[in-house]
Amino acid sequence: MLSPSEYYNNQKRHFTGLLDKATKTANAISTLRLWTAIGFVITAIWAFRSGGGTHWWGAILFLAAFLVLVRIHQRLSEQCELYKLHLSILNNELKALDGDFSSFADGAQFVDIAHPYSYDLDIFGKGSIYQMLCRTVTIDGARMLADRLSSIARSREIITGRQEVIAELGALPGLQQNFRVAGSLEPEEPKSRERLEEWLRGDERFINNKLIIAITILMPLVSLACITYSIIIGDANPLLGLIIIVNWTLLGVLQKRIKPTISQIGNAEPFIDKTEQLLKEVASNEFKAAWLQRSATDAKSSLAHIARFKSHIKLFESRDNVFLGPALNSLFLFDLYCLLRLEAWRRKHKTVLLDAMDSITSLDVYISCAVYAFNNPANIYPQVTTAGTEIKAKDLRHPLLASATAIGNDVSLGRQEQFYLLTGANMTGKSTFIRTVGVSNVLCSIGVPLPAAEVSMPILDMYTSMRITDSVQDDISYFRAELNRIKGIMDTVRASPHPFLILLDEPLRGTNSTDKQQGTRSIVETLLTFHAVGIVATHDTGLCDMESNYPGKVSNYYFESKVEQNALSFDFKLRKGGSTSNNATILMRQMGIIN
Repeated sequence: MLSPSEYYNNQKRHFTGLLDKATKTANAISTLRLWTAIGFVITAIWAFRSGGGTHWWGAILFLAAFLVLVRIHQRLSEQCELYKLHLSILNNELKALDGDFSSFADGAQFVDIAHPYSYDLDIFGKGSIYQMLCRTVTIDGARMLADRLSSIARSREIITGRQEVIAELGALPGLQQNFRVAGSLEPEEPKSRERLEEWLRGDERFINNKLIIAITILMPLVSLACITYSIIIGDANPLLGLIIIVNWTLLGVLQKRIKPTISQIGNAEPFIDKTEQLLKEVASNEFKAAWLQRSATDAKSSLAHIARFKSHIKLFESRDNVFLGPALNSLFLFDLYCLLRLEAWRRKHKTVLLDAMDSITSLDVYISCAVYAFNNPANIYPQVTTAGTEIKAKDLRHPLLASATAIGNDVSLGRQEQFYLLTGANMTGKSTFIRTVGVSNVLCSIGVPLPAAEVSMPILDMYTSMRITDSVQDDISYFRAELNRIKGIMDTVRASPHPFLILLDEPLRGTNSTDKQQGTRSIVETLLTFHAVGIVATHDTGLCDMESNYPGKVSNYYFESKVEQNALSFDFKLRKGGSTSNNATILMRQMGIIN
């Protein structure tokens, strides 16, 4: 089986060859098109001067050839753009394999400093978990991915179902790429789906009104009769003017009902096109996972209905033609005719389109996760447990760290102890380890494989306190902000029926050492009374006596730094026990802060 790098490079060579061939053909067609245009001009001038019919036929043939070549060149240009889009995706994935995710959306709009864990764990923003995962091609897919990263699934069935879908899609890189290309061809306006969904769920303004139906049938028939009579007698029927006045009066009276539909589905065709293309990608595949099978079946059955809906929208949008629209409305009440057809379709098939849009949104998220799974074949899917609160892992690493250099650690939190009391000097790896455990809980919830040799995760809600932000505008000090955060943790966990994973990094750092030690001790003691497991990282080694004071509930772990000839080294390995090392003075001396 090819590695991700080999696959992407093979695909890159393939599409580069196709692009080169299409570009050369397009250039040749362009040259030939120029010569046919010159030929048309020459033969047209010759025919005009000579007045010969044969010469005019030559000009017509040159013109026909020119128009055919224009169409061929247009198609080749579209193919070239398609191949360029493939190559852009492939190049970005090759960069992602080297840890460069800068080409992808970072989800900065979803950053929320008050969220229970996302801000502390770098879920959103530059260099975030979201940026590592996001390959979405729809606005709602991007939102759904953010929602899944912001909430922990509380069902083993949900998580294992997600794993099943991601595992199958992760083995289909061709589908991943084609889906992303199809979703990138059509631009999507921010409110396009919202407006369309509002119309689909809206009231029937016309189809239930028998008078409007009767008028929409009767007036065009009267117009046709008048037009036919005018043709027969060879003179305009004066009644036509009256019909036009009546029709525009009716349309004016009904404008308040017509305008909402125009605003809701006007220019909806690009969004429908995009949905249709994405459904075709789903429908063209055979799947094993139950959710994917249902999605493919629904996609196949919905395509005909959506194509019909598109034809109704195209017909309705022809009203925007400055000549055709007024003429059709003047004689045939075209707006009402189109709206009746649209509402008739909506009455029968609106759930088809609504379900299709929801399916595409979910699949968009799954494709993002599947790309990550494909790019990281050594990762494993965690076993999800429902009994107990033990987090068990071997060689667990942070997914944002390069696999070649990342240091993994074993975890057995919740089996022999309720809380880790984690000590260690600066830069030894405490914060990274805490974030690794927290991020693993999030990624397990959304169903993606983790960088580890073995992982078993229970279903745990999560609350963290690591990165506190004060607010001058709200007159909140750093210490007050931290207390508010800890109070939020206590209140939430105390009231919740669900078990929690609590992660605290250097709590109460905004106060003096004595106060900090007493306060941290009280926090841990309170947390021990909750249905929770967690890690509390601190520099205060005086708290290590809690292991003996609370046997079976608190265990000491630490990260070490070594000092050799006034130089520091770190192995970033978790050890049992309490830390005794300090390195702040050495670090400041190395940086030239002190002598």
